[in-house]
Amino acid sequence: MSLLDHKEAAPTEAVTCCRSLAKHEGANSMPDRDESIPPPPPSSPSSDSAVSPPIIRPEEWEEEPAFRETFLLYFTDPVANATLRSFGRLLHELVLEFWRMWPPHPEGIFPAECRAVVADLRHLQGALQEWTSPATAPEHPYEVRLAGIGAEVAEALGELADRLERGLDEGRRKP
Repeated sequence: MSLLDHKEAAPTEAVTCCRSLAKHEGANSMPDRDESIPPPPPSSPSSDSAVSPPIIRPEEWEEEPAFRETFLLYFTDPVANATLRSFGRLLHELVLEFWRMWPPHPEGIFPAECRAVVADLRHLQGALQEWTSPATAPEHPYEVRLAGIGAEVAEALGELADRLERGLDEGRRKP
């Protein structure tokens, strides 16, 4: 039995915590006052310096399975970054325990994984194109040099994604 097959009546409102502020506190639950917006949580004491994306060796790609580094880079607080990485590993473990209970991919797991890789390559290609575009042109010489390299890498990623995608599409047409 899969998790999706499990059917149980939803708890009644009497036993469910109220999720609607308007219902809980009335229609004007968020007045236009500064006090209605909570302050951001304080930084943890161990967060003296920002964390940078790690260097990932290809053979260790599954060590950080859930979130892209292009997402995690915005979490510069070391505690927040480590928490998301731990949550990602937990999420990945949970998925691995239950994925076999869901419908299989029509073309098989390996082609589906290859299509996922193409999608990730396109994501990286797009990120590099965005970061190296004239609209975000860097001014510092080091960043200008990196932007030039990044633009070349974006083009190469696109070519690699195209190549893998063609291989997938050709395989799909053959009996």
